[in-house]
Amino acid sequence: MFHSQPTPGSHDAGRMSPPNQALNALLIRLGSTVRDLCQRQVDKHRSLDNLDLPSIVDHLLRDHGAETDFDQQLIACINAMCQNDAMGQTLAFLRNDGKLHMRHINTLDLLGPGLDRYEMVLFDGGNSHGDRWKHVFFPAQRMHYFVYEDL
Repeated sequence: MFHSQPTPGSHDAGRMSPPNQALNALLIRLGSTVRDLCQRQVDKHRSLDNLDLPSIVDHLLRDHGAETDFDQQLIACINAMCQNDAMGQTLAFLRNDGKLHMRHINTLDLLGPGLDRYEMVLFDGGNSHGDRWKHVFFPAQRMHYFVYEDL
C-alpha cells in the first residue's frame, strides 16, 4: 500500500504543516484566478498579452517557501541515499528530441550545478531495515512529491 508521507525526519505523517496549508490555500486561489482569466471573466477589456503567468507563479511559490522546501527535501533525499544502510537508486529523466529518457545517476552528482537540466529526478530509496520510499522532484517547477511504501 502506498500513502503520502514526508521524507523521513521532515515532519509528522498525516498532518499538513502550516507552510503547506498556506501554500495549498494560495494554489487554490491561484487556480481560481487562472480559471477566471481563461474564461475571460476578469476585466474583459484588458489585454492578456502582458500577463506573465509563469513569472507570477514562480514569484508566489518563492514567497511562500516552496523553493526552500524543495531544496531542503532534495538535500534530505541525497543524505538518506548516502547512509551506510541505504538501498535503492537515483534516476534522472531527460528530454531529448521530444522523448523522455531515463538514466541511473550518482546521487552525489545532484549537489553540483545542472539539476535544472533534468525534467524529473526519482529517488527509489530505502534501507536495510525494510523502509521503502519514492521521492520525485521536478526541478524546473521546484516541486516534489514523496510516497512511503508501507509493506
